[in-house]
Amino acid sequence: MRTIQLHIRSSLPKNLEPLWDLARNVWWSWNSNAINLFRRIDPQEYEASGPCPLKLLNTLPSSTWENLKEDNGFLEHLNEVYNEFKNYLENGVTKVTDYNPANKIAYFSMEFGLHESILLYSGGLGVLSGDHLKTASDLCLPLVAVGLFYSEGYFRQNLNSDGWQNENYDPNDPFYLPMQLVTESTNKPLLIDVNIAGETVYSQIWKLNVGRIPLFLLDTNVRENSYESRNITSRLYSGGQELRIQQEIVLGVGGIKALQKLNISPAVYHLNEGHSAFLTLERISQFIKKGLNWQEALIATKGTQIFTVHTPVPAGNDAFPIQMLSKYLGNIFEKYGISDEEFYNLGRSPDNHSEFSMPVFALRTSGHRNGVSQLHKKVSKKIWKPLWPTLTENEIPINGITNGVHTRTWLCNELVELFDFYLGKGWDAKLNEPNIWKRVENIPNSELWNVHLNRKSRLISTIPKSELSAEYLTIGFARRFASYKRGHLIFRNIDRLKKILLNSEKPVQLIISGKAHPADNLGKEIIQKVVKSIQNEKLSSRIIFLENYDMHIAQKLVRGVDVWLNTPIRPLEASGTSGIKVALNGGLNFSILDGWWDEAFDPDLGWSIGNREEVLNENNRDDRDAVSLYDTLEYEIIPLYYSSKIPTEWIEKMKKSISVLTPKFSAHRMLADYISKSYLPAAKFHENWSIHSDGQIESLKKHINNVQFLKEKWKEVQITRTELKPSDTVIVGENVSLQLEIHSPFPENWLEVSLVLENSDNMYGISDRKDVNLVFVETDPTHNQFIYAIDLETKNPEIRTYTIRVCPNPIIFPEHLDLDLVAR
Repeated sequence: MRTIQLHIRSSLPKNLEPLWDLARNVWWSWNSNAINLFRRIDPQEYEASGPCPLKLLNTLPSSTWENLKEDNGFLEHLNEVYNEFKNYLENGVTKVTDYNPANKIAYFSMEFGLHESILLYSGGLGVLSGDHLKTASDLCLPLVAVGLFYSEGYFRQNLNSDGWQNENYDPNDPFYLPMQLVTESTNKPLLIDVNIAGETVYSQIWKLNVGRIPLFLLDTNVRENSYESRNITSRLYSGGQELRIQQEIVLGVGGIKALQKLNISPAVYHLNEGHSAFLTLERISQFIKKGLNWQEALIATKGTQIFTVHTPVPAGNDAFPIQMLSKYLGNIFEKYGISDEEFYNLGRSPDNHSEFSMPVFALRTSGHRNGVSQLHKKVSKKIWKPLWPTLTENEIPINGITNGVHTRTWLCNELVELFDFYLGKGWDAKLNEPNIWKRVENIPNSELWNVHLNRKSRLISTIPKSELSAEYLTIGFARRFASYKRGHLIFRNIDRLKKILLNSEKPVQLIISGKAHPADNLGKEIIQKVVKSIQNEKLSSRIIFLENYDMHIAQKLVRGVDVWLNTPIRPLEASGTSGIKVALNGGLNFSILDGWWDEAFDPDLGWSIGNREEVLNENNRDDRDAVSLYDTLEYEIIPLYYSSKIPTEWIEKMKKSISVLTPKFSAHRMLADYISKSYLPAAKFHENWSIHSDGQIESLKKHINNVQFLKEKWKEVQITRTELKPSDTVIVGENVSLQLEIHSPFPENWLEVSLVLENSDNMYGISDRKDVNLVFVETDPTHNQFIYAIDLETKNPEIRTYTIRVCPNPIIFPEHLDLDLVAR
C-alpha cells in the first residue's frame, strides 16, 4: 500500500506572522523575553508542546489567533521581541574583531544539544556543541555546523519497579521542529550521496538556524535508499559498530559533500570528537581533483583542521576492526593513488594494528588539537605520546582549551534581572571582563538569597509526589551513569549517609538523575543500586531519582540546588560543565579535583573531595574519597548552610563563586581561546597555502619539498658545542651568557633553538615548562656551523637545569612538532 503525507500548517493573522520567524530560530530558547512571549499565548499548551513554539503555533485553534490579533498588550510584546530578534541577527551580542569573516569555520559534531524539544543529543558532548554554536552566534563568528538528523533521536528513560533502565524512542517529527528542508530550484530535496559498502546512500539536508549560525543536518530517511540505509540516521548511539561506522561515513564524507553542494567553502574545519574524522577523506579527494597528490593534499588538509579530543576513557573512543573498514570503505583509496595499508596506518595506534582508531586518525590528520581542560591536556599528552615517540610529554602538540557554558541558556531569569540591575544592562556582552563581575558583591545578601530560595522551591514543586522541602540543604547529582563517574559512591557507608540525611535539626536531601548508555549494563546496574538503596533504606523522603535526565531537568537542577556533587575517578572526567552552570546560578561545587574543577577549585568557591594524590587500589581509593565526602559534608558544608536563617558566610561564598567562575568558564572565553589558539592559525595556513591560485599551489608544493628535505637530512643536525661564560658556577646577579654551536645542513632560519626550563609537577610526571628562544649570532657557511646565544638571569640562588632543544622553525613549518624532529 502506498501512502502520502499532507502537511497543513496553521494560518496566522498578518500582524502575528512574525511569530513564524521567531519559532523557526532556536534563538528564542535562550531569550527569556521570547520564552515569555510564547508562554503567554497559552501557558498550559506551551508546556505540553515540548515546549516547542513551532508545535504550539501548529496545534492551537484559530480562535486563539483571532483573540490575540486584537490584544494590544500581546502585540506590543511581540513587536518588542521581534525587534530584539532582528537586531540580534544583525549585530549579535558582541563582534569578534580579530577574525576575518571571510574565513568560514565548519564545525562537525555527532550530536547537538540545543533544547530539550530537539532530540539530537545524549548528554555533555551534545550540550557543549550546542553552547558552542550559540556563543559563535553571539560573537558573530562566521561558523557553519554539520551534524545528523535522527528521526527517533535519543531514548527517553523510564525505570521499572526493580530500578532497571528501559529505553523508549519517540519520533522526531520535522513538521514540528524549527528546521527547513534544503531544496533545489525545482523544489525537490537537495540530495548528496556517499558510497557505503558498495551501495550509494543518499541524504537530504535540513537547515536549523541557531541565532546567526546555520546547522545542516544530514538525513538518510529518503525514498531513494534501501530500507537498511534509510535507518542509518534513525537513532543516536543505538546499535553496534556496524551502524556507527555508517553514521560516521555519512557525517564526515557526506558532510563535506553537503557543504560543497551548498556552495559553502570553509577555511577551517573543527572536529568535535573523532566521529566526523572521515571528512578528511573527502577533503583530500577535493584537493586531488585540483591537481595535488595524496601527500600534498594531506598536508593542505591538516593545516586547516582542528580536533577536540574529549575523553581519556577507552570506551568513549571509537575504534573499528580493519576488516570492517575495508568492508564499508571498499577500494576508495585507489582514487588517491595509495594502498589501503597506507591509509589504515593513519588510524592505527603503535600498540594495536588490528583496529582503526578514529581519535588516532583525527590526531594524525589535524594540525591543531586540544583537550577540554588543563588537566585533560596533560592526561591527553600522556595517553597519546606514542604517536610522537621522539618528543617529551610536554612537547606533545595538544593544547588545553577548557570548556565553557553559554551563560544565557543556563542562567535563571531572576538572576538575569538582578545582573541587569547591579552589573548594568549589556553585561552579557562583557562576559570576559572580571571587573564587571566584581559588581556581584553589590547585590544585597537578602535579594540573592531570596532568588535562590525561590528557584529551589520551584525545582521541588515540579517533582511529582515529592516529600522534599525547600528549607533543607539540597544536593544535586546528575550525569551520565558511566562506571567511572561513581554514581553510587555516596551510598558507600549507608549508615553514615542516613545519619547525615535524617538529622532532624540539620536535614539534607539529595536529587539524583541520569541515564546510562543503552549498551552499558554496568551503568544500568549502578542506577539500579541507587534506586534500590533508596527503596530498601526507606530514604524516599530525602532522596529522589528523577527519570529521563535531559536539558529541561538539567536547567531546573543547576538553577535550584544548593550544592552540586561530582564524584568521578580522577583523572577520567575530561572536563564536565554541569558544575559551571550551577556556579553561575549561585550554587556551590563539591567535587573530586578533576576536569574543570581541578583548575577552578579554591576554598572560597566550594569544596573538594579528596586530593590530587593517586591511589591505585580501587577499594582504598573509593574508601578514601567516601570518607572525605562524608567528613566535608558533615563538618563543613552542613554547619555553614545552617549557621543562620540568612547564612551570611554561605551567601558570600555564592557571590565569590558567581563573580570568579562565571567569566572564567563562559563559552565566550572558550571561543576566544579557540580563536587565538586554533582558528586564527588554521585560517592563516589557509590563506598562505590553500589552492585558490597557481601561485599558492606552487608555494604548497615547495613547502612539501622542504618538509621532505627536513626529514631526510635531520639526523645531521647536531649540537657541537655548549659554553657558559664566564663559567657554570656564578654568584647571584652575575651576568651569564650561553653560546651554542650547531651543525646543520639547513638555512639558519629553518631552525628554532630554545632552552627549556622544567619545574617538576607530581601530577602524572608532567612538568610545567618555560621555553626561551636563543638568538642567532653568526654563521660559518663553509662548515654549516651556526652560533646562537642568550643571556641568563641569576636572581636567586638555585641549581637550574636547562634542556637545549632544536626543532624546525614553527613560522616556516607550522606542523613542526608533527614532524617529530627534535635535536637535543
